[in-house]
Formats: sequence, C-alpha cells, structure tokens
Amino acid sequence: MTVVTTYQSKHRGLPVVATLLLVGTLLSACQQSVKPSGESQTIGGMLERNGQGPDRLFMEKLPPKKIADIDAESQRVEAAALNHYQRILTLDSAPGVRAEAMRRSADLRIESAGQGLDINAEEVALAIGLYRDLLLEFPDYPNKDHVIYQLARGYELSGRAELAIDTLRGLAEDFPQSSRANDALFRSAEMLYLRKRYAEAAAQYGKLITQDAAMPYLQMAQYKYGWSQYQLGRPELAVDAFTAILMQLKPRREVRSVAELTARAPAAKAELLTDSLRGLCLALAAKPEGHNINTYFASLPGKQFSPLVYSSLGELLLAKQRYTDAASVFDDFASANPQHDLAISYSEKAISAYKQGGFTALMIAAQEAYIKRYANDIVAAAGADIAPAKLDLIRDYMAEVLRFRHAEAQQTPDNEANLRQARFVAVAAAYREMLGMFPNDPAFATTSMRYADALFDAGELNAAARQYTLVAYDLPADDKAGDAALAAVKAYRAWLAVAPAQERDAAQQAVIAASAQLASVFPQHPERSRILLASAEDLYALKRYDEVLALCVPLLAGAPLPTSSLTKKALSVTADAYFAQDNYAQAEIYYSKLLPMLDTESALQKMAADRLSVSVYRRAEVARDAGDNVLAADLFMRAAQLSPTAELRANASFDAAGQFYASQNWREAASVLQDFLGAFPRHAMAAEGEKLLAETYQKSGQPVLAAGVYAQIAKRGDEAFETRRQASALAARLYDSAGQTEAARTAIRNYIAQFPAPLLEAQQFRQRLATMAAANSVEHLNYLREIIAADQAAEMPLAASQLLAADASLQLAMVDVKRANSVELKLPIANSLPRRQRAMQTAIDSLARAAAYGFADITTIAGHELGELYRHFAAALMKSEVPRELHGDVLAEYTMLLEEQAYPFEEKAISAFETNLARVREGVWTAGMRKSLVALAELAPAKYGKQPELENSYDSLN
Repeated sequence: MTVVTTYQSKHRGLPVVATLLLVGTLLSACQQSVKPSGESQTIGGMLERNGQGPDRLFMEKLPPKKIADIDAESQRVEAAALNHYQRILTLDSAPGVRAEAMRRSADLRIESAGQGLDINAEEVALAIGLYRDLLLEFPDYPNKDHVIYQLARGYELSGRAELAIDTLRGLAEDFPQSSRANDALFRSAEMLYLRKRYAEAAAQYGKLITQDAAMPYLQMAQYKYGWSQYQLGRPELAVDAFTAILMQLKPRREVRSVAELTARAPAAKAELLTDSLRGLCLALAAKPEGHNINTYFASLPGKQFSPLVYSSLGELLLAKQRYTDAASVFDDFASANPQHDLAISYSEKAISAYKQGGFTALMIAAQEAYIKRYANDIVAAAGADIAPAKLDLIRDYMAEVLRFRHAEAQQTPDNEANLRQARFVAVAAAYREMLGMFPNDPAFATTSMRYADALFDAGELNAAARQYTLVAYDLPADDKAGDAALAAVKAYRAWLAVAPAQERDAAQQAVIAASAQLASVFPQHPERSRILLASAEDLYALKRYDEVLALCVPLLAGAPLPTSSLTKKALSVTADAYFAQDNYAQAEIYYSKLLPMLDTESALQKMAADRLSVSVYRRAEVARDAGDNVLAADLFMRAAQLSPTAELRANASFDAAGQFYASQNWREAASVLQDFLGAFPRHAMAAEGEKLLAETYQKSGQPVLAAGVYAQIAKRGDEAFETRRQASALAARLYDSAGQTEAARTAIRNYIAQFPAPLLEAQQFRQRLATMAAANSVEHLNYLREIIAADQAAEMPLAASQLLAADASLQLAMVDVKRANSVELKLPIANSLPRRQRAMQTAIDSLARAAAYGFADITTIAGHELGELYRHFAAALMKSEVPRELHGDVLAEYTMLLEEQAYPFEEKAISAFETNLARVREGVWTAGMRKSLVALAELAPAKYGKQPELENSYDSLN
C-alpha cells in the first residue's frame, strides 16, 4: 500500500488519492484479516499413507479462513474497489496509476478467486491477464518481483503448474536480492517435489540451505532437501541433511529417546525434529551398511544422538520386518560402545530382533556373544547392582543356547564323526559352565542330566556315567533320578564296550555296582529286572556263578517278570549258571521251563535244547561212572531224544547202547545200535557201533545177524585192515556155525580174496571150502590144489600151512590111488596094463609128494597107501582077465606066470609096509603105521601074525 499511495500522490489529484486511500484502507483491513495463501506456511499437515511416503513432504496450502466480522459491507466495498480499478483502466490514466490499478485489481481477483473452496477460474484468468499486461506495458515496474510472484500464484490456481514453477524459478534467478526470491525458490521446490521431480526439487532446496542461518526457510529447506535426496536414492546426502537439522538442537547431554528429543526441542520444532529423525533412519536403512551410525557421528558432536538414532533405526527396521538389519543396528551400538550403560539392553534388543524374525541360528550366536560379553560380570555382581532379572536372562540365554547347540550336535551326520564329537565336547563344557554359574537353579538336575548326555555323546563315557550317578543319587530327589540311574548303568556299559584292556576290569565292576545300586535304591524301577539280568550276564561272563544265581533265582521265585523276554533271559542265565557249575539236575529243570517259551527253530531255542540234552547227557555220564548202567542207559536215551544236534543224538544213542550192552539188555542194545547205524552211518563211532552190534547179536544167540554185521564191517574202506580181516573171518565162521552153507561159502571166498595173508587162516578157510565141496568133485580138488599152491607161494612157509598142504596133497594122492586101483586089467592085457601102470606111477608120485612134507601122520599114511597100491596091483594081476582060449596046462602055466609077476609087487608092498613100520624106531607111531602092521600081518602072518601084541607094544611108544 505504501508503494501505491506514493505513486498516486505524484501523478494524480487529491480526489483520486482520497478514493484510493479509501479503497486502500478497506483492502488493507481485508488483507490484514486474510493473508494471501501464498504467504501461509505450515508443517503440521504433512501426512502419508504409511507414515513414511514422499507425499507428506510438501507444504500444503490451507483453505483461506473467512473472518467472521467481514460483513456484506466489506464485500460491497471490495466490489466497489474492483469496479473503481476497472474504470481507471478504461481511462487514459497516468502510467503509474494505471500500473498500480492493474496490480491491485489483479491482486484482489487472485485473493477473491482463492478464498472459496472452488476456484473462480474467470477471475484468475482476468488476474493473469492483468499481470502479464502489466509486465509488458511496464517492464521497469518497481514491484515487478511482486507481480511475477503473483502471476505464478495465478498460474498455480488455474492449474498451470509448469508455468507457475518456471515463473517462480525466473523470479529467483532474475531477482536474487528480492525478498520474494527465497519464497519463490521454496515454492517452486515444493511444487517440483509434489510432482516427484525430486532432482529439480533438490536443486532448488539446495540453493536455500547454503544461505544464512537466519533465513526463514532454512530448516524446512534442509528437511525437504533431505527427503528429496532420499527419494533420489542418495541416502548419504539425505543423512547429511537430516543430521544437520538434528545438530541444530545442540543438546548438552545424550538424547536417548524420541520423548527426550521432543521435550528438549522448542514446541514449534518438535515435529520437524522427530520427522527429521525418521528421515535420517530411513536414509540409513536405505544405504548399504548404512546402519553403522558411528561412521556419521564419529567427528560430530551428534554422538549425543547416537543412542536415539540407533534405537529409532532399529525399531524402524523391525517395523519393516528387516529383522537381521535391526539386530545388526542394535549390536553395532553395543559393540561400538561396550562400556555404555545401554550396551547390554541394545544387545538384548538384537537378540529379540533375531527371535522375532525367526532367525534361530543368528539369535543363538547373538546369545552366545551376550553370554561371553556380560555373563561373568553379571554373575560376579549378583546380589549387588545387578537385578535378578539379568541373572535370569543369562540363565535363560544359556539354556536356550545349550538346547540349540545340543540339538545341532545330535543332528550332525555320523559320517562327520570328528565334527560331531567336537560339538558334543563343546556342549558338555558349556553345560559344565552353566552348572557352575547357577548351582541353585531349580532346573539344576535337568541341566546336570543334559550335561551327562553331552558327555556320553562326546565319548567321555566314564565321566558321563559319574555325572548320571550324581543326578541319580546325590542331588535332591527328582523325577529324573531313576532315569539317571538307568543312564549311569548304560554309560558304564558303553565304557566297558570300548575300554582298553587295562580299564576293562574297572569298567566291568562299575557296571555291576551301578546295576546293584539301581536295584537297591529304585526297587520299583521299570527297568530293574532288565538291569539285574544284564548284570547277571556280566557275572556269568566273569564265572561268578553263585552271584548269578543269587540274582536270578529270587527274580524267578518272586512276582512274574514284566515281559516274557525277561523271563526267558532269567531262565536262560540261571540254567546256564547251574550248567557251568555241573549241577546238571538243576540245569535240566530250568532248561525244561525255558524251552516251551522259545520260538521253534530260533537260535536260542536250539541252544537251550542243546544245553538241556547236554545236561541230561552229563547226568547219564555221572550214572555211568557210578556203575548204574540201567539209569545211565535211560538218561542217554532221553538226551538223544531231546538233543537238536545230530552229534549229540549220535553220541547219546551210542552211549545208551553201550549201557544196555553192559547191563546185558541185548534186545535194547541191538535195537538202539540199529537205529544209530541207520541214522548216522558216517559217524566216527559207526564202526564201533557195528562191532558192538555184531557182538550183541552174538551174545543174544543171533549168529546170522552177527555175521551180516561183521560182513559189513569187513567192507568198510576206512576201517583198519586187521579189523576188516577179523570181521570177515568172523562173518564166515558165524555163517558156517549157523549152518548157512552158501552164506558161509561166500563169506569164506570173500575172505580169501581180500585177505590172502596171513597164510594160515586163509589156508584153513580153503580147507573148509574143500570140506564143504562134494568129495572128489572138481571144486573139492581145486580147493586142495589151491591149498598146495598157496603154501608153495609163501615166502616164509608155516608148519601149520605145510601140514594143511601135506593133507591136501595126500587127499589128491588118494584120488590118484583110487583112480589107479580102478583101472581093471582086462583083455587085451597089452592095452589095460599100461594104463594101470601109468595110473600107478601118477599115484606113486602123488604119494611121494605128500610124504615129502615130512609130517609123520601124512608120511606114514602115504607110505601105507604106497604099499596098498602095490598090494592092490598084485591082486589085480591075479584077478586079471584070462584069455578064453587058455585051458588046462596052458592056463596053469599062465596062472603061474601071473603069480610070478604078482609076487614082486607083493614084496614091494611088504617092503613099503615094513619101511613105514620101521619109523617106530624113530619113536613115531601113527594110524598109518598101525594100518601097515595090519597089512603085514595079513601078508606075512608068520612074522607079523601076533598083531595085537605088536600093536600094544607100538602103542606104548606113544
């Protein structure tokens, strides 16, 4: 108004001035009541969809407020003013008045058009036209910057934003010293930002933030510059801008929360500061590794905002579900400020962030770092400055870490044995540390049990067993005590399985002791029976059989065991212990109870059946050794029936037969032996069994059956030669004695064929074959010749064999003698006589061969038969057929001639008899000699007629 009135006073008369003053006064009142919207500033209306978006980051115009006391008169005055300015513009007014009228008319139209919710486009268009005309008509107009500024407002109201932006830019560039320049920069930047032209907006804001600190738009420009850079993806520049705003607060002490920030800030700047903090956090969150806030505050006094920014950034990242980033922010603070009193709470926030995000492994690692960093101090200060909650938290963290690491170790594949063991070793060490830190923990027993489990899985079996023992018996009563007692037994047993030689005895004793302790302290333990039986097996292995029975017999005598498998085991171990003690009667009792409970064909069933049969067998041996053959036989038979193994059945059957034999129960002995040989023909005792069976048949008067068995024995290629020979001989003799001629003949032939040596027995069997053959049959004579041939073939002739050969030779000679004597002297004598003579010579030679053996009985018979041969020849001559034509003297002469021919042969006969009889001088007297004496008495009665006396005399020689 000052510029206008001054201009009018110079160029117009008073009436005009008065009128203008009137209108000016009215307008001034209106303008004081209603400021142009372009001059209204606020940051309170900044909104966004999620509290972070860019559309909240511009200065929003508020609708003009109408003042209640502006009445219709004021509106009438305003209309009158517009009409007045319009009339001036139609007049040929002075340039200054016209320019001022154009500006004021346009200003009133802009204000009028912008007052309602609906823009009066016509008024705005008229205003724009007036501003543009003014600038064209009056290029040197003093308030040109105002006109350009208002023109930009008109463009904005008419929706021509680009023109508005360009106009404002031009204003700032062309009139840098104008009071409107900074406003124009800010307004154009706001419009650019609103249209997401962030780079251009940032350039405009950037021009403002370099100006003096007193510049009204400085903080807002810094604020909007930061958001522009953020939207452009330049978080570093955004961080700098937002940080600069926070720095302006210049707090004297550390700011830890938003509440502290707003409390210390001027009320008008509280919202700006909190929103700048938010922008800073978003920018840090957007920058790679941007959450390392210390980088930005290292050289600035803004370290006093460090806790606040870390906390706000972490919470922002949590809200965005960037859990690992949030955790890193919290942890960075704690790591960078280890002595800060907030460090521990920020570490806890990091752990909580990982937990919210479900990042278990990272949470566990953070908890481990927390424990390493704070646990010792917290525990050391317990009861002083440290709240119990911190102790509880340490304990909870340790428990959670251990659960995870323990599970991790358990899930490590078996093929990574070294890693698996290392993990269990580490877990065990952590449990040990926790137990040391929290000895009064209510979960101490549970943790101790897990510690023992870790030791066990780490391969520290002895240590694990001792820890289980501590839980079971040394800690206050706990529902896990029984489980720990059982685990102790198992751990000691596992130690025993791998213990080196020098530790095995100690491990074994530990197993037994732990088992006994469990049974004593926990009599109702569901595994008590199983543990005792396992201990009994250990004692059995140590041959401490009395202790085995002390455990098992009461178990079996008491209440039924929980499972049939335990009952079977108890019976088995008990029976085995009795068996090992040679208490076969008791062993038999328990094996008999056990067998019906076992699955047929199972390995245990076979073993138990075998032990049962062995027990009965051993009892039979005791009875046998005591001489009770009948009881022994019955027990051996029972053992054979019970035994599942062929070997024992065979042995028991054979031994039973032996006891039946010893008790002279031939029938049972033979029956058992028959079964034995039928079932086990290749058994080592089969040969003995056959012999015993043969003897049994002999004893029972069954020679034929005995002979058959001996014949079988003789055929056994694996039998000793002498055994087979004797069996073959026995078979032949038994068949012969039983009158089984053909069987005997066959057996004898088999013997001779298989056993030509020893010579004597073979010769005797040849002689027997000869006697069995028809006298003088071809077979008979052949056997006689075989006897002679076998004797002649012997390298070292035996007297007995030679005697048999001599007898055979004599028998053959007698055949020749008989044949010679059978040749009758018939006519023509010339033909029959030579035949008789040849036959006689053959007989003489045969007799000579028989006599040559030198046996008195044979020789004297041969000598006697020689005489008889001559005597028969002489008699044959005398009885020879006489030619029919001889009669009378011729016949007498022929007869005399025959006597003459026969006489020498009678003399030879007498000589042969006498020679034979002469052997009496050698002290020999035989049947042949007696016959010769009889013959001499007949041939020379005068000399030998006293035969009875001579016989008595010769018999006395014997």
